[in-house]
Amino acid sequence: MEDNVWIGERATILKGVSIGHGSIIACDSVVTKAIPPNSIAAGNPAKVVKKIDSEIKN
Repeated sequence: MEDNVWIGERATILKGVSIGHGSIIACDSVVTKAIPPNSIAAGNPAKVVKKIDSEIKN
């Protein structure tokens, strides 16, 4: 697991699965495969539902 990752309550991440920098795992998700950086993943099994724009805009 890399830095700046948010993991929702009751989420399950299987052994050996990587979660990319800046990603968010939704509540109750079951992560069975690698999640790329700057992504939101949800479901059972978890799938990427959205990419996060990593630039901050004012």
